[in-house]
Amino acid sequence: MHTRWGIIASGQGANRIAFLYYAKYRTPAIGDRVLLLNTTPADVKPEAPLEQVFESEPGLREVFQEIRKRRVCIFGRTPSGAGNNWILGEREAMADYDSIRRYIAALGLRRNDVLLGVTTLGGGTGNGSLPYIVHRVRRDPGEGLERINNFLAMGILPYDFEAPQRHFNAVCGLARLLRYNGEQNAALVILVDNSQVERVLGIKKGQRAERYHRINQEVIKTIHMMIAPSSRGSRGTIDIADYCQLPGNIGTVHFAPCLSTGNDPEVLSLRAMLESASANPLVPLETETGTMAYIIVAAPREKVESGEITQEDLEEVSREWAAHHLAGEGLLRYTSLIAEPERRDVDVLILLGGFSLRGIMEKSLQKYRIFRDSLGKGSGGSRIELRMIQNLEEELREYIAITEERIARLREGHGSGGLEEWGFSNTR
Repeated sequence: MHTRWGIIASGQGANRIAFLYYAKYRTPAIGDRVLLLNTTPADVKPEAPLEQVFESEPGLREVFQEIRKRRVCIFGRTPSGAGNNWILGEREAMADYDSIRRYIAALGLRRNDVLLGVTTLGGGTGNGSLPYIVHRVRRDPGEGLERINNFLAMGILPYDFEAPQRHFNAVCGLARLLRYNGEQNAALVILVDNSQVERVLGIKKGQRAERYHRINQEVIKTIHMMIAPSSRGSRGTIDIADYCQLPGNIGTVHFAPCLSTGNDPEVLSLRAMLESASANPLVPLETETGTMAYIIVAAPREKVESGEITQEDLEEVSREWAAHHLAGEGLLRYTSLIAEPERRDVDVLILLGGFSLRGIMEKSLQKYRIFRDSLGKGSGGSRIELRMIQNLEEELREYIAITEERIARLREGHGSGGLEEWGFSNTR
C-alpha cells in the first residue's frame, strides 16, 4: 500500500501554489486532499497571476471553482484578515482551531499518512498560522482528527528587496517551523527562496510580470518530485519514515531543493544530471556544507525496464556525487528511481539537508534587526512581545549552532574512525 499525502496551504501565495499543483498533477498519492486556508475570503480568488493561467488553460477555472466549494477554510474573527502581522495570524488560528480541525479531518488522512503544509514566510496569515497548526496536529489534534506525526512544511522565503517587516516575519516563521515551544515542530522543513529561484531561472527585468508564475512552477515541480517515491513506479528506497524520522534523530531538519528538469537521457549521463541539479539550489547555499541528501530521479519507463537507467546505477552515481559535494560525504543519503510511462526526459531532485543557513540568514538578518529594533514594549492583542522574539532568537541560534558544529565535524574527517575505542591499533 502506497503512502497517502495531503496538502494544507495557508495564505494567499500558498493557496495559489497548492491549487496549481492540484490542477496540474492530480496524482493518486494526493487525490483531492488539498485544503486552502485563509483569514479573508477576498484573498481566495483568481487574482491576476491565476487569470493568466486560466486564459491559457480555460479548463482550470472549473477546477478552481471545485476547490473553492469544498476545500477552502476561512478562519479567524478579523474581517480584514491578518495582513502582514504573523502574531495576528497565529492567534486567529488558535482562536478558530476547531474550524480548521474539522476541515483537516475531512481530508480523511490517518496517523501514518503525510501532511505537507505550505506557506510564504514573509506574510502574516500563513506564516502565523502554519507553525501553530503543525504543532497542534502533531501534539494535540483534537476530536475527530488523528495525531499525524508525518507533517512536513514548505516555506517560501521573501525576495531580497522586500521590506524589513517581511524579513522579520521570515526569520520568526523559520524559527517556529523548526521549533515550537522548545520542541521540534515540522518533521522536515523545505525552504525555497524567491530571489534565488529567479537567479536560477534567469528571469530578466522585462519578464518580472510573469515571475510569480514561473517561480510557482518550480515549487510545484519540487512538490511533485518529493511525493513521487510514494507512486507505483518507484524503484527506490525512500519512504515517509526516511523523510520524517531520520533527520529528526540527528536534530537537523531543514532542506532545500536542487532541481534539474527536462534532461535528455540520450545526451546526458546520470552523473551530469546530478551535477546540473546541484548547481541549481532553490535557496542561496554552499552545497559542500550539506550533510544529508535525498536524490529522486524520474525517468522514462522504457529506459528503466531496458536497464539503461537502473537503481543500482543511481546508487553508485549518488555515492560518487556525495563524496565530491557533501560535507564529509554526508550522514544520510537515500535514492529513488521513478519509472514513468508517459515520460521522455529525466527530472532530478536533490533535497539537500543540514547545510549552513548562513546564505539565508545573511540576506534577512539586517532587515530583521531593523524591524525588531523598531518594536515598542507593549503586549497583548496583536502586539509582538519582545520577550517572545528573544525566545525565538535563542532557539534559532541553538539550532544554527548544532548545524554548524556538525558541518565542521564532518569536514574535519573521521581520523581512524574511532577504531581504538574497540581495541584496534592505530597502526597498520
